Amino acid sequence: MNRSGRGVREPLNTAYKAHQPVVMLALAVAFSLAGDVTIYVVVPVHYAALGLTPLQVGILLSANRWIRLASNHVARRILARGVPSRVLAAALAAGAAASLVYATAPPFFVFLAARALWGVAWSIIRHTGVMTSIGSRPESQAAGVYGIYNGVVELGFIAGTLAGALLFDGFGYSAAFVVAGMVSLFAIPLEIRGFRLLASVSTPAHEHTPANGKAGAALLFRGFVERAVGTGLIISTLGFALRSHFGEQLELGVITLGIATLNGLLIALNYTINCIGSPYLGRLVDRVGRRAGEITAFGVGALALGATALMPASPLLLPALLLFFVATVACKIALVAQAGVSGPRSFAQFVSAADLGAATGPIVGWLAIERAGSPEAVFLLGAALYLVALVSALRSRA
Repeated sequence: MNRSGRGVREPLNTAYKAHQPVVMLALAVAFSLAGDVTIYVVVPVHYAALGLTPLQVGILLSANRWIRLASNHVARRILARGVPSRVLAAALAAGAAASLVYATAPPFFVFLAARALWGVAWSIIRHTGVMTSIGSRPESQAAGVYGIYNGVVELGFIAGTLAGALLFDGFGYSAAFVVAGMVSLFAIPLEIRGFRLLASVSTPAHEHTPANGKAGAALLFRGFVERAVGTGLIISTLGFALRSHFGEQLELGVITLGIATLNGLLIALNYTINCIGSPYLGRLVDRVGRRAGEITAFGVGALALGATALMPASPLLLPALLLFFVATVACKIALVAQAGVSGPRSFAQFVSAADLGAATGPIVGWLAIERAGSPEAVFLLGAALYLVALVSALRSRA
């Protein structure tokens, strides 16, 4: 078995049966996201009616990420002592309960406690879903199977965001979260089905038990960079960059798009690339090897960001951004696969580093804008961080 992740093909029918449990578990995770994604759609536009201040909104939207810096390791220990299917079912129920608390429009500190509950629940849900999926197949197929899992989970982000917005506009605040909480409960029978399918599938995957090693500092750094740049620096400042370059509108032939619409379309494309592209990019990473895939992705991402900084008003700006989105997905898949095959402790350390990157990236991005006054500084900073990560990947032996 090749630790670099070079995969081999298997009969189509065998591959289909082997991936069914992964799809079921990923669907369970996707359903569990209903309440969380609705928060990001509804609360920023409805906070005044809830009696919240802008600062409190910022705290609520980031609280679950900060709590995960500790709860990721708690999740690993809980899962090491319990039956994964039962622990996951309890976490899914807790996530649904958090959504129902949101529906009551509670006082700030009760809201904050519910967000903390969701953060702990998500640590368990993510850890169980990723580690079970990666452990279900041979190590040489880790990136491919994670790509399938990630693609299905991203579908939950897309569907949940759209559904949350429609429910809020159509039925109001409380109804949106009550429905989200009830939808989240559908995750429980899906995860039960996934574990039953996993037990019934007879493949060489069951011979693979991930090690329980510690993640190296270099891997943690690269996970931090990937999330800080991809989720933080670029996505959080993209609207500012587009407005700076194109003004309030952009004319594309006979079509005129408002910048807010263009920003929304690009972010939606980022989610879509994650959803549709993950299975294909995962298989590609398995084919070339995780290390080679990571090196290529960081290199392409750095070039794409450099191009956006050097050609801010060029027609190539938008294609360069799309290329960057593809590179970030490939980076994520290669890195998560590497952390996953290294074991539960390595994965818990890795996702904590990634969560820290996701939480600090927007702060760094807007600080760069405040200091430099232009979005080019953000793109150059992102390119520089990706180049440092590239050097780290080149020096890595894994």
